[in-house]
Amino acid sequence: MTEKQRRVREISRREAEMYRVEAIQAEMASAIRLLGGDGSAKDQNRKAATATGLSITTVERLRWKKIKRPFTDISDAVREAVKRHNEGSLKRAAHEVFIAQQQAAVLRARLEELDPAFAGSYPGLDRRTNADVGG
Repeated sequence: MTEKQRRVREISRREAEMYRVEAIQAEMASAIRLLGGDGSAKDQNRKAATATGLSITTVERLRWKKIKRPFTDISDAVREAVKRHNEGSLKRAAHEVFIAQQQAAVLRARLEELDPAFAGSYPGLDRRTNADVGG
């Protein structure tokens, strides 16, 4: 090979495996922190262990990236717990939106009772929005 010709550098299998291991470790550590919520590390580990059904020791080792290659069942348990956590968060957010819409509808109706002229002149208040609040 001459100087101008260079070999195409490929990532070796070992390097690729290490990248994969690091990605899984980071995923598991962040998932444990997400599932644990706020509080100390001990409280987060306890909450995450309850959510995943794993032992506290396993959760601690995942959080601090001590497990290089977690078994599939451990990874699946953590991913399933994160999925349940996200679904619960979406349900809570949808419920909060529904409550806010109901409160806005009540306030809108009260405003129309008290001063219909003002309620009709308010640019942010559209009578068509009353129709979709309940549905």
